[in-house]
Amino acid sequence: MKNRAIQSRIKKLVCRFSLLLAVAIFPGSSVSAQSPAPEDIIAASIKAIGGQASVNRIRSIYAFASCRGPRGAYTTEIQSARGNRLMFKQVRVGGNTFIGYVNGETAWTVDSRKQEFSLLDKTGAWMIRGHEFQMIPLALGERYKNFSVEGKENFAGASCIKIRAVDELNLTTYLFFNWQTKLLAGVISPNPASDKGEVITVVYKEWRTVGKVKIPGKVRATDSTGDFLLDFHTIRLNTVDNKIFAIPATVTAQVELMQMHEQARKAHFGKDAKLMVSMFADDHINISAGKINRPIREDIIKRIQGYFDQVEFIEWDDMEPPIIRVAKDASMAYKIVKKRVRLKTQNEQGQTVEETTIFAWMETYEKANGKWILKAVASTNEPPSFELFKANRDPAMEAIQSYQENQ
Repeated sequence: MKNRAIQSRIKKLVCRFSLLLAVAIFPGSSVSAQSPAPEDIIAASIKAIGGQASVNRIRSIYAFASCRGPRGAYTTEIQSARGNRLMFKQVRVGGNTFIGYVNGETAWTVDSRKQEFSLLDKTGAWMIRGHEFQMIPLALGERYKNFSVEGKENFAGASCIKIRAVDELNLTTYLFFNWQTKLLAGVISPNPASDKGEVITVVYKEWRTVGKVKIPGKVRATDSTGDFLLDFHTIRLNTVDNKIFAIPATVTAQVELMQMHEQARKAHFGKDAKLMVSMFADDHINISAGKINRPIREDIIKRIQGYFDQVEFIEWDDMEPPIIRVAKDASMAYKIVKKRVRLKTQNEQGQTVEETTIFAWMETYEKANGKWILKAVASTNEPPSFELFKANRDPAMEAIQSYQENQ
């Protein structure tokens, strides 16, 4: 009898411990307990995948899917590697192909017919990295931050634990973990390409065993255009050749030219003419208002500084991403820019006035001694604004026009 009583007590303790453990990992039961830490939920998911040791051994994933979306059938090929590296390829019926790459902070696309490379901005990189359906569940801590548990919620027909997180664009994202399997059930993210509050919902419909781990095999992604179904019938681990992620010289050049683009913006808001002109070649040429000018460096610094001192910039912002083309040997390049310039200045009565002008210009560059230099600029602006300046005979505004014509 004594042994039976001890055994009964042990069973009760085990049951109580099991309940507390379940609540600690997945909240929502009737047992009152402290909310679990997000890392415990993620750790439980990694364990369900195959354990941390097995996950750590996965350095790359190759996945190929047959897909169907609102516009018909297509294929998706994904080659993911640790260190934020990705090759993403989609081919539609008829041969229309998109190829994108990510290597750390650099992302680009390639036109396979012309062998031309185009830089992707952070939103473009986000869009193609969102297709790393196999790598994301293995690297949640690398892809997201600021985790917090939201509670229990039904997601895609299953009882799940909902975690709020922030992605690389600082967008609030929701991760759902299946209550029973502990595996990632899906993700809901804002669509950064939309200004209407639209979201993208990803559902992990099926997991498959590959080697010693479970990997997402079937995925449904939904945005405002409809559902996209991806059946990854081919998945291989640790077979990706890292050479495919090498950044082309022309892409590196585009990165450097975009850094100079940001430097010009910094010079405008910082009223730093020397910083602005530091990018110019000594034989810099300016084309504007039907004139070709070859200003001396000291004169152009003085002229730009005079312009900067008369105005306060509110906007000096791109209206669309700059178009950058680089020679195949990465020795020459050009950049086409469209900007909205909004500023404050004072008229001849001493009153503060605000003006907005749309500018478009082309810059040409050469690379000398490992450094890009601005060789020439041909600029235009929407004419009504300056016509208004002339009608009002505002000296400050005329100074701005003179700067544009003679820089």
